[in-house]
Amino acid sequence: MTRQHPDKRVRRTTKDLHGALLHLMESKKFDKITVTDIVREAGYNRGTFYAYYKTKEELLEEMIAEVFEEMTEAYRKPYKNQSEIDLAAMKPESIVLFDHFLEYRKFYKLMLEADGPVNFHGLLTEKLDFLFRTDFDIFYMAIDPEIDAHLFSTYRTTGVIGMVLSWMKDGCRETPAYMSNQLLHVLQFHAPVIRVRRQESPARRKQLK
Repeated sequence: MTRQHPDKRVRRTTKDLHGALLHLMESKKFDKITVTDIVREAGYNRGTFYAYYKTKEELLEEMIAEVFEEMTEAYRKPYKNQSEIDLAAMKPESIVLFDHFLEYRKFYKLMLEADGPVNFHGLLTEKLDFLFRTDFDIFYMAIDPEIDAHLFSTYRTTGVIGMVLSWMKDGCRETPAYMSNQLLHVLQFHAPVIRVRRQESPARRKQLK
């Protein structure tokens, strides 16, 4: 990965190219951006670009891989060096996933747009689903053998993504600490019985006003 490359010049150059592409994507669609646009924005020449990448798609793939690597570190931080997680005893401050999304807010916003350069929503879902199914043995106690493990993972993963998307849509008005606290409470929540709201007729609703 770029951020791990031993040569500082390589890290600086590729970081500049990453930043240039991201900045261009704020005003132009990816398929309209050329390598010339990227190197001009970054202050390099085409030869420098091709010394590191074959295509702009390869540059974008590296950007996604690096952000996902950072996301993975943030995702795993609450249970790093632990054999199990006690949700009841877990502290909200141990969850730093929303800090990551806030740090890379511009990147995620651009990539998650409906007409983005790749199916980033699908890639993000696959990555989080992979982490959930790989890192956690949810059914080691056989709590409910009727639950399909894959569907359970999908349910949890899409729920987290939904919270992130809603948060970003609202301009990240709430702090990462608030969102982490909300996520923890959602994970801890269990309601075997749910009360159904009575559906009033339009006429009855008018009477109640």
